[in-house]
Amino acid sequence: MKKTLVTLALGMACNSAFAADETGPLNFYGNIYGGGTCPIEVVDPRSGVIPKVSLGNFTNKYFTTSGTATPDVAFALRVTPGDGCVIPPDAKTTVTYVPLSGIVGTNLYGIRRGPVTGLGVAIKDRNHTKVVPNVASIEYDLYESLPTDMIFHASYESFEDEVTGQGLAEAEVTFVVSLP
Repeated sequence: MKKTLVTLALGMACNSAFAADETGPLNFYGNIYGGGTCPIEVVDPRSGVIPKVSLGNFTNKYFTTSGTATPDVAFALRVTPGDGCVIPPDAKTTVTYVPLSGIVGTNLYGIRRGPVTGLGVAIKDRNHTKVVPNVASIEYDLYESLPTDMIFHASYESFEDEVTGQGLAEAEVTFVVSLP
């Protein structure tokens, strides 16, 4: 173990002697939550559990007018029955998203304080209809013995004719799934 650490330290020292200084962002993120009887997972419908929904990288010039939106990115909230999570037959649920950085534009979730202005995040239900902040979504059927993926979509959307600034553009929301 000590040999590995010494080699790594020497390798890093050698690299820094021949390379120019570089700077860049480093973001640490995660969530700690208590769960509950039926913990909800955020998933990519194609690949499984994800730590966050990535909306991509765009230039300011992409947003030419108010209402310009990026392509939708699918994500799902997964409810898995079992281990104390009991879903009755024919159960339905809704999801309410609560913006932690306010509401901007027309029913957009605000971007956290930062360098980017004129931009928000749109959250849409499975029909690609905007989910209004602080209002319950359409109903989703729940499976009583299989995992249920409640599909939603998200995108950036401008609410001003010009999006300014550059850098991290994150919106934080909490959600409430109204289980039966």
